[in-house]
Amino acid sequence: MKTIIPTIILTILAFICSAESKDNHNYRADGGQLKLYFFYELLHDLGIEVEDGIKTRSKDWSLNELVIPVSQAGGLDLYVPDDGLKGVPTGQLLLEADFSWRSEGDLISFRNLTIQPVKRALKAGELTALEVINEGGDVLFNLDHIHAGFNNNKSMVEFNNMDLRISQWLADKLGKSYLGQMVVGHAHMSNQVSIPTNYVKDQAYILGGCTSGGWPDENNPIDVQLIAMSAQYVRSIGNDHVVFTPSATLKNVADSDVAWWRKFTGVNPPYDNDQHPYLYWSMYREIDNRFEQIGTSGLKHAFFTVNTFCACSGGQILYPTCEDTYSVGNNDSPSHLGPKAEIEAFSGLWQSTGSFFDQVPAGGDGSQDTNSNGTDENRMVVAEADFADTNLDYYISSWYVIRDDIDIYNSMGYRGYQFTPNGNAWITNSTTAFINGPASDQYVTPNTFDLAAGTASQRLLQAGEGHLTVAVKVIDLKDGTYRYNYMVENHDYDPQVQTITLVLADLASFSDFVFADTDELAANDWGFIRDSNELILQAPPENTLDWGELYSFSFTTNAAPQAGQVVLTGSENGGDEFSADVITPLFTDLIFENGFE
Repeated sequence: MKTIIPTIILTILAFICSAESKDNHNYRADGGQLKLYFFYELLHDLGIEVEDGIKTRSKDWSLNELVIPVSQAGGLDLYVPDDGLKGVPTGQLLLEADFSWRSEGDLISFRNLTIQPVKRALKAGELTALEVINEGGDVLFNLDHIHAGFNNNKSMVEFNNMDLRISQWLADKLGKSYLGQMVVGHAHMSNQVSIPTNYVKDQAYILGGCTSGGWPDENNPIDVQLIAMSAQYVRSIGNDHVVFTPSATLKNVADSDVAWWRKFTGVNPPYDNDQHPYLYWSMYREIDNRFEQIGTSGLKHAFFTVNTFCACSGGQILYPTCEDTYSVGNNDSPSHLGPKAEIEAFSGLWQSTGSFFDQVPAGGDGSQDTNSNGTDENRMVVAEADFADTNLDYYISSWYVIRDDIDIYNSMGYRGYQFTPNGNAWITNSTTAFINGPASDQYVTPNTFDLAAGTASQRLLQAGEGHLTVAVKVIDLKDGTYRYNYMVENHDYDPQVQTITLVLADLASFSDFVFADTDELAANDWGFIRDSNELILQAPPENTLDWGELYSFSFTTNAAPQAGQVVLTGSENGGDEFSADVITPLFTDLIFENGFE
């Protein structure tokens, strides 16, 4: 049975974690090393060159390791109320750093640096956040989205998968204030741990405890909510195409445990496999009253949950009320990025043996043999021309695909963005706060019908197969014609969609047809036919509407709007048909409109 930590205890815990010193509940960390992985290509695009000890740099940023020793002088206090690390309240670590940045002829040297906990309040999903300061006390970098925990029987503490952000002070110092808080690298830190002789467990914390909610079943379902996300430009890959990557934070809002097993870890409960969530992200724009998807990613395979804001230690289970976080660098890591096509989205199933990661020998050997490349493979690659118009609205979304989750829509979320060119880079500016749900909710409010406004949207659930959304926005052109703008979004409908059909009288006018899918290949665009008072859109065999994708189409006709149905046909389920109740062109017997009978 799950134990709920009372609000008063959580308040006490928050106070303890933020207190100046609680030595009797703290371990001590010092020494070790910090590993920095600068995004050199991104910094170059921003007009910054890094001078360090790395002579030959790989295009794969994860291979460019700059090792900085951490002095045994000083130390961090680690709040360990019971068995796990739950905060870093105070302390400092001294870095034996020696690297420089050159920007517009000016040289900034980084030496005699210190790492300490941030002074601000922690954000959603954060166990801790750190900052790097100079001798004058100026903050140079922020380190966040940290996976922190103990290793080697608590002899070492690891601060892994950290985003390295330029501080606002350093951005101003560089004369590039717009770079404040941009992620420019990835970091890992490991330190030696000692347990002071006066250490005691925190009885107030232990009273809350970490109690499993039990594995999911029909009476104890899974519900994981995405609670924060942001995204940014990370690199150009040439040919006027760039890569965007998000950070993301989530929370277990149900009473059951969620499996979070690292891939290739064998047979584990409750599914007897290495089940874990997958992060998927996309970019959209609204243009000429159409809603289009202009970028899609592969899948980031989750591998560890930090379990913050709860009494549970990090590991391979996301317990009830616990939160977890993943950084931009983490979500761009080649070793965890694979193709979307390997996942059955509605069920959340993935077979690791013989997968993209397990290619040698033929058929797979049940271990990871390969990664994505270091630049664009399984990332979200977007054409610059598709997001460069500052008059348009753009959105970036993230979605955690989680097996047996009862509400896919709260595991999705998005933010609005605008993009400003700067040299060879793009500055990413958020225009909205984080919003739960699919980004297409911004186009037409889901499950609404307003014939007068010309808007309608319906979410569909095909039992045992998946979820879709159909939406339309009709524009009265004031000349006796109407512009119909449709979008069909396949959230997790695994059979895929092969045809879209709606009523359109044979004698109604039809012009200016536009189709938009997720790629730039005109050769695989859907075609249409008009037959027996219907408009039928047909997918070529290689471009059915797959899960995680949104296709849109538009046309102009003199048929006025009416309540009607858009019929979808599945591709891999024997051609089953189902429909959405939205707005379609009015069907009339136009033969008699000229007055003859």
